[in-house]
Amino acid sequence: MENHAKRGERFRRRWAMLFAAFFAFVAYAFAFQEAPPLIPSIIEEFGVGHTEAGFVMSIVLLPGILFALPAGLFVARFGIKAVGFVSLACVALGSLVTATANSFIATLVGRLILGIGGAIIIAAAPALIAEWFEREELGKAMGIYGANMPFATVIAFPVASVLMVAYGWRFPFYVGLAVGIAAAAVFTTVVEKGPRPWQERNLNVWQAIGNLEIWKVGLVWLFFSAATLSFTTWAPTLLERYQNMPGVYASFLASLLMWAAIFCVPVYGYVSDKTRRRKPFAIAGSLLMTLIFAALAFTSDLPLVALILALGITAAMIPPVASVLPAEILGPRLASTGFGITGICLNLGAALAQPLFGFLLDATKSYTLCLLGMSTLSVIGAIVAYTLKSR
Repeated sequence: MENHAKRGERFRRRWAMLFAAFFAFVAYAFAFQEAPPLIPSIIEEFGVGHTEAGFVMSIVLLPGILFALPAGLFVARFGIKAVGFVSLACVALGSLVTATANSFIATLVGRLILGIGGAIIIAAAPALIAEWFEREELGKAMGIYGANMPFATVIAFPVASVLMVAYGWRFPFYVGLAVGIAAAAVFTTVVEKGPRPWQERNLNVWQAIGNLEIWKVGLVWLFFSAATLSFTTWAPTLLERYQNMPGVYASFLASLLMWAAIFCVPVYGYVSDKTRRRKPFAIAGSLLMTLIFAALAFTSDLPLVALILALGITAAMIPPVASVLPAEILGPRLASTGFGITGICLNLGAALAQPLFGFLLDATKSYTLCLLGMSTLSVIGAIVAYTLKSR
């Protein structure tokens, strides 16, 4: 009876942990994704080009390249609650510095501080889920968690656009400050160490860091994030300039990718649990993204809207399975190390791609070439996914 009661309590607590992890990442992602609709105003105020403006996004990802793996090790040593609180404090501080910046350099400093918080969250939040959920339900849990970036983006894009029109480009970052403070309060109140309810792998930290399969999963994340975040960053500008759309409408269309993903990511996670197969989702998602990006390069009007929705539906195949694999490969004890490795790759892909596409836009002034570039990134991701040894 006592064991049954304890299991029932753990069942209830794990959903609270999932919410805390989800909200923590949403706080970071909201502050991160506020920027794309504001880029034209930032360019106008500080007199920079599209290449420089791309660093408003990519500099947030730079700390993830440097600190994601150490963050995973810090989680193992100091605990998820303490490390998570520090990360969310950085999210709030970064939003405040950006909102009050009086130069482009100061804006980048604020975004860099935000990125330090994000680097830690990327390792800590999914490790919390791996500590609380059974292996048979991990795909479902990670599917729900994986809707975090789409959920944050579909809120951030219209909110930032509307608030910018009403109050100027700085005001949305004050909203990001408030969200970061709220997430820190929830995280410190709710989170506790998990029971790790499934079998550990007999590995040490150095074996985990040297595991080739983890780095393959990281490369899948790299090319996925490079393609999708380049699209969400530059689509508002591309659609406004080359498809003659109003700014708010262009931002809304760019967010359709994320709207579709919100509903589909949990479904794919659940199906991958039931089928016990992860690899086919990563391959199919990457290949379909390749085709849709190529089609978008030559499309306009209503077909363009339909293709963006289709892009969201297909892109949603990758996050839940890529989020499950580090814990499945390394076990819950070393999951934070695995998420640190994949976090490095995820941030590296997005950080390099976004200024690259800003340069491509400046150099070619071509809507078509930008979309074909995103298609190329997706097909490379499909090739890497094919080499995974996971089922």
